[in-house]
Formats: sequence, structure tokens, C-alpha cells
Amino acid sequence: MGGILACYKPILHIVKSVFFERLPGVPLVPLLLPNIQEDLPTRQLFQKEAFRDFTAPLVTIEADPARADVHLLPHNYPLVSGNAQYLRRCQETAARHGKKIVVFWNGDGTGPVALDNAIVFRTSQYDSKLRKNEYIMPAYAEDLKGKGLFVRDKTDTPPVIGFCGWAQYKNAKNAVGSFLQALPHEAYALLTGYPQSQSFIKGLWLRRRILAHLSRSKRIRTNFRIRSSHSAHAKTIRLNPAQARREYIDNMLASDFVLCVRGDGNYSLRFYEALSLGRVPILLNTDVRLPLEDIVEYSDFVLKMHIADMLRIDEIVAEFWEQQTEQSWFIMQLKARDAFEKFLSPPRFLAYAVDHLF
Repeated sequence: MGGILACYKPILHIVKSVFFERLPGVPLVPLLLPNIQEDLPTRQLFQKEAFRDFTAPLVTIEADPARADVHLLPHNYPLVSGNAQYLRRCQETAARHGKKIVVFWNGDGTGPVALDNAIVFRTSQYDSKLRKNEYIMPAYAEDLKGKGLFVRDKTDTPPVIGFCGWAQYKNAKNAVGSFLQALPHEAYALLTGYPQSQSFIKGLWLRRRILAHLSRSKRIRTNFRIRSSHSAHAKTIRLNPAQARREYIDNMLASDFVLCVRGDGNYSLRFYEALSLGRVPILLNTDVRLPLEDIVEYSDFVLKMHIADMLRIDEIVAEFWEQQTEQSWFIMQLKARDAFEKFLSPPRFLAYAVDHLF
């Protein structure tokens, strides 16, 4: 079949040892969940489900900092980034023993990690700003395959583009804030003819523009469920979580393509959840780097749109749809699922990272 299906070889896991100093009361990074059984406290709804079957340890814990293969920051970086004393102590211990420090940053930030000699795995960054010691990792996405069938037939009718999520302003303050954040980037793109400046606009503004355009198009069919708040976080959800989740999954299952646009951070959790269902994401390229781009053939199952084409998505999707056969469309969906299952689910990515990137 070519692409990822042809090049995939089973990962032979190599157990490595890690040393770390833990801060009391601060949650551990998911890498350590199989080693240290504890709850995964998080306000990110449904994140625990991403590690539901993650039970086989990928590392061993070494008490001697000199004997460990690497040192580990055992907490998500945003939780400890303000603790300069703790970070300095971790850095000094690693330097004293000539070890690298592995850091995980699950969140929206794109700034530098204040640790020398670090190997950083992060969800959010711009491709043009990615540092040599940084790797993009998948968002902590639940494998949704068990929620329903994931293959859709190719039809002679226009394709269905789905979206379920936050694309309404919560209030006037939210609207004004979005406008002010977007204005300089929109103006720069208009004045210079450099549309990539729009990559730095937060997702809510971009989603609203694209969804409004698609809603007027006759070349595609829309399957939109628009919400006025972020429904994957305990602080912002306004629906019953079970209802919100069911509507979200049903929306993807009933769509051929899933629109995936960055959030406040430069990544999309929806992108990985769509892949888990075998859905073909339409990914707006906001200077995005995807995980393991040198291994995963994303072009086999993702429609990646240049930001200059964001108001031509309907035309591009319609033309692409017309070119597909029943077989090519079937294979594309299988490859989407295959990529998630073998490389992009959180446990599989962690296994690959331990073996090849630590």
C-alpha cells in the first residue's frame, strides 16, 4: 500500500533507566504511570482515557544519578517552570553526572525550557522556531476507535466536512480580545503579502473565518456543531461532559473530513482524535511541525492546507474528493488509523521516544 503501512516495522522496545527528583504533591508525567501507580489529576477532560491501557513500563527508575541512562523532569514543565530553585537543582545534578534531562511540555506554550542539556518533547511550537533539542509530540488524545465504526464509503455526493467545538465568542470581552490579538497579524499579512503571519493568530478567530466561509459553500456539505466554550476542560465546559463527548465523537463519525485548526497553542488535539477514528483531517498549516515527520507519511492521509488557502478549503477538498476512488478513499482512512495506532497514540509515541530519541 506504500507510505506508512509499507515502511512500518515493529518497535523492539529497549528499556532505559531514568533518575529524577520528585516534588511532593505535583503530578507525574504520564511516562511514569506504569511505574508509579497513582491517579492522573488533570483538568483536561478525557485525558486519563489516553493512558487507560498504558500499563507496561517503558523505563526503569534508578536511584543513583550516576547510573541512570538519562535524568528526567518528572513533572509537566508548566507545573514547575516557576520553581527556579528546583530546576537549578535538577540541572546541577545532571551536569555533575554528564547526563541529559528529558522534559515533557504538554500545553500551549512555545517559549524555551530553562534547562541546559535538555531533550524537550512538547505539543506546541512553530516549525520555524523549533529548537535543535525539541521534538513535537502528539497531544494526549484518547483512542476513540472503540466508540464506533471508522470507515466511510466514498459517495458521488459532495463530501462532508465536520466540526464540533468552540467557535462562538463567550462574551464581548472574548470577542474584543480575539480581534485585538488577530489585528496586527492580519494587517501585516495584508500589507506585506505574507500570509504566514496569520499563523500566529489564535484558533478561535481562524475557526470562525473558515467555518463562516464553508457554511456558504455549495461544493461541500457541512456538519457543524458550534459551541461557545472549550468543552475539553473542566473550567470551561458548559455541557454535561458525557453528552459533550458523545456529540463530539458522533460529529466525526458522521463526517468524511474533520476540520482541524490550532487552538491557543499551535497544535490540535482534534487532529489526533480524528486519526484514531480513521478520519481524514483537514489541517490548517499554521507553521506546524507534526510528530515524527521523517517517519510518518502524513501526506497519505492528511489534507494539509496552506494558511493562504484557508478561504479556498471547500474548493480544494471538493477537487480532491472528485479524484478519489472507492479503494483510494478506503486506504486513506486505514492509513490514518494505522498512523495513530503505531506511532501517534500517546503510549506508542512514548515507546518510540524512549527507544530512539532519549
